[in-house]
Amino acid sequence: MTAHTETHLDDFDTGGAQQSWWTGRSGLIFPGILAASASYLLYGQLTMDVAPDTDPPGPGFFPGAIIALLYLFAVLLAIGIIRKPQLPEDVHSDLRTAEISVLGQGGPRWYSDWSRVAWAVGGFVAFILLLQPLGWIIAAGLLFWTMARAFASPTPVRDILVSLTFSSVLYLLFAGLLSVNLPAGSIFGGGI
Repeated sequence: MTAHTETHLDDFDTGGAQQSWWTGRSGLIFPGILAASASYLLYGQLTMDVAPDTDPPGPGFFPGAIIALLYLFAVLLAIGIIRKPQLPEDVHSDLRTAEISVLGQGGPRWYSDWSRVAWAVGGFVAFILLLQPLGWIIAAGLLFWTMARAFASPTPVRDILVSLTFSSVLYLLFAGLLSVNLPAGSIFGGGI
């Protein structure tokens, strides 16, 4: 096993090549996506119709907490990326050195693991398509499992059990404590 070290842009001599402010900061797109997602959820929460006789904490509590956390993570992530811009990690250190020397001439090459992207996107698509027919517990369990696969979890069987348990606990929290109706699935006759 090898030790992982972070590589920051300031650690290298780029041979006098002119660097733009964006060099090593392309990751700022992720805080932007987080902030946009939080804004969309905030709009939905502000326009949500809530019955006046709803008991506290009510259906707006958990979405509000999630919105606040999304904004917090977006700000913290943006600050970290701005303070310490990072070059992409590369499997071969000799190629990494060559990439650093041509930063001013097209920038470093990037690597995308498309199989992991396929697991993540496929999980979301399957969740959307299967939520009504299979219900929250199974569809969300499948979503959580595909996300674990996308992040290269080495234990798929354990992940299935953890995913189904987690989706069941979330179902009970939302349905039992918050009185939020999650789809139970039409194959189960509308209820499990």
